[in-house]
Amino acid sequence: MQAPQSSDHERSPNSRVKGGRLTNFHIAISAFAAVAGVVFAGIQTFLPGSSPQPINLTLAVGPTASIDKTSGPDAETASPVPAYQLAALQLDGRTTISGAFKDQNAGRYAYRDLFDGRPETFVTVEAPENEINVLVDLPEAEVVGGIEYTPPPDAGRFAPAAVLDVMVLPEGQLEASGRPVTSFALQGGPGSQTFSLPAKSLGKGLWLRIAGPAGMGDVAVGDIKVLRAVR
Repeated sequence: MQAPQSSDHERSPNSRVKGGRLTNFHIAISAFAAVAGVVFAGIQTFLPGSSPQPINLTLAVGPTASIDKTSGPDAETASPVPAYQLAALQLDGRTTISGAFKDQNAGRYAYRDLFDGRPETFVTVEAPENEINVLVDLPEAEVVGGIEYTPPPDAGRFAPAAVLDVMVLPEGQLEASGRPVTSFALQGGPGSQTFSLPAKSLGKGLWLRIAGPAGMGDVAVGDIKVLRAVR
């Protein structure tokens, strides 16, 4: 009688053990190869003579300046832009100072007294009017940066000026050009006020409107200095 043939399910335990050992051997080989790759990459990184690529960094310095730094040989540093400084503009005989509206108050006010550097020589706006409009025509274009105002030291019964409106004109002529008008509140007490224009504009003239409180009688307007912006 022939012995029954063994099926695949009846294989000896030795065959299964051999297959398991082979699988473990493959895993060990793969792990060794991965470790060797990492070591080889590290050796290449730290070999002498290697030239890493430059790293670009941007460092913020204040709200308007930045420094670009490069670790390579072509590194450059950008200096921050200096802020504007305000200095008094000397209005000599070449400067024309007049009423902004030619058909009103012609020869009525001594407008140049507003810019003579002496607050005691103030201009009085006669009621019922409470404002004057002045046109300053400069001999050449200037970067206008601000206005300094000093009220009269002793205005007596006159009401102090309360509002100053400023517009820089490109050609020294008052036109409906849509240019910005900046308003400032004036103090009535002693001491000077310095107003900085938010936009430093190049112009050949200025329109100034100085007004007092309505219904308070005559208004005293003190000394005005035009400030140019310089770096």
